[in-house]
Amino acid sequence: MKKILVFFCLFAAFSFANAQNSNDNDSQWLQNRIGGYGSFFSGYGLSYQYQFENGFSLKTQLFAYGSDNDNSNYNANEIQLALGADLQYNLKRTENTRLYVLAGSFIDYYEDGNYYNSSPNDSDIERYINVGIGFGIELMAWKNVSFMLEGGYYGRFGNNTVSVYRYGDERDIKETQNPRSFGFGVGGGIFYAF
Repeated sequence: MKKILVFFCLFAAFSFANAQNSNDNDSQWLQNRIGGYGSFFSGYGLSYQYQFENGFSLKTQLFAYGSDNDNSNYNANEIQLALGADLQYNLKRTENTRLYVLAGSFIDYYEDGNYYNSSPNDSDIERYINVGIGFGIELMAWKNVSFMLEGGYYGRFGNNTVSVYRYGDERDIKETQNPRSFGFGVGGGIFYAF
């Protein structure tokens, strides 16, 4: 792990120094982007990105879904919401490619109201916060269409309230769980620049 961190820092320093000496071709790179995106670092869904002239970019993501399905004995209600953002900095930009570092985070909320002959208050709720850092590359495929591919490390922290079946009592009880995970993650998207 220490070797990867040292390699990451050396690569970032070398790329930053190289980027300071290069001439950027700004005619190809428009400031606004909209598209579809998904990653372990900053969320998923409909995305908007603004590129500042100083090499920084801010990208936001939003996904929202809900359903309400009522039958006589069984109800299936669910809500899902993901809201995230990341900050990017260009290490190197050429006419058709952009190499950048990123730091991002998002909130992932899911409520499942599946219940059978029960009250709506028995829904399971999953709440996660993801944070991550990594590298990315953006490729301009056509004049206004670009593709992004990212990789790096992330952490996922949960605070969930879920139903757990207890065999001794033969009933469901509510239990709070706080799962945590860390790992290597990827991301990607397609964008239209304007």
